[in-house]
Amino acid sequence: MTKLTALEDQVIHMLLAGDDNVLSVLREQAKQATVRSREMTGVGFFTYFSVPPKAPRIPGTPKFQLTDVHGTADNVMHGVGFVLFVKDRALLLLEGFTYDEPWPGEITGLKLAYSGGANRDMEEVRRELHKP
Repeated sequence: MTKLTALEDQVIHMLLAGDDNVLSVLREQAKQATVRSREMTGVGFFTYFSVPPKAPRIPGTPKFQLTDVHGTADNVMHGVGFVLFVKDRALLLLEGFTYDEPWPGEITGLKLAYSGGANRDMEEVRRELHKP
């Protein structure tokens, strides 16, 4: 089992930021999780997580994605996007992707931001986290 890359860690940190109980549980899971596997797709990657059974779980049976972190990079013309998938009460996988170009061997000059600008739209995030 491996650890997160610096890019994955930076993206997860942003995707799990905010004052919400669900995000708090997911942050604790992220501290304990390891990388089960990584798959490069040519235009991005999938990083699958293994969350230990003793790590806290989200109540209920939520299934959702967090999608509000995007970025620019010196060596990616059209930018990058990220999706964090949560299923069965725990972190499942992080997807990173480009917009219609190959994923470079190494991202340089990465700058991340939220879809809504400098500040995260927590109302929108809460709608996703707590949808029925």
